Amino acid sequence: MRLILPILLLILAGPALAQTKPDTTQVQEMLEEDAEDRIDPYRDPGRTLPYLAYTMGQLHFLDYACGGNEQQDWRNRMIELLQLEAPISGFRRDRLIDAFNDGYQAEQRARIRCGAEAEAERRNLARRGQQMSQALLNEVLD
Repeated sequence: MRLILPILLLILAGPALAQTKPDTTQVQEMLEEDAEDRIDPYRDPGRTLPYLAYTMGQLHFLDYACGGNEQQDWRNRMIELLQLEAPISGFRRDRLIDAFNDGYQAEQRARIRCGAEAEAERRNLARRGQQMSQALLNEVLD
């Protein structure tokens, strides 16, 4: 009988305890972190550079598929990026090359038709690449 009363009180108090408000400062901090990520999703250069290489691979496929074999602009830019950021063989260089090739293959699997659809995709990718390049530049200048 003695155990029934405390258990009954816990059962009745459960919904009231579940309705307590979270600490507002903690929630505010989480919202601010989310807002920062939305403002500049490319803040981490360790992730941004491979993602830039991936985007360059996507752009290379679009140029190659829609413009022909002579379209090597993005491949040449990737070679320049490797010379600047990873001139020596190693993990970083391999990671950038893999990212470029993954981007190329991902775009190849998407099977975008040349024309307006490919041009819209190219503009979106170029915009994303420009944002990443600017984020990397900001890291250097800050």
